[in-house]
Amino acid sequence: MQVTVNIYSFLRYYLPASEKLFQEKTWEVPAQATVGDILERLRLPGAVRVTVLVNNNSVDQKTALKEGDIIHILPQMAGG
Repeated sequence: MQVTVNIYSFLRYYLPASEKLFQEKTWEVPAQATVGDILERLRLPGAVRVTVLVNNNSVDQKTALKEGDIIHILPQMAGG
């Protein structure tokens, strides 16, 4: 199945050299893929905290993906 992955800001620096410049990319993933599978594929260090949206809804890593889902991966921000 295909999903669209958008990754923002400094998170792109963790990607392989061939993918560092992409902001939006369509990926082929297994039918039973989860958000956690997408994060593993990105190989982000464990210390990096992210917020993940699927179809503009905040989700956790166990969320199952469906054909055509649009995934946004953003660095967590702190403020006050």
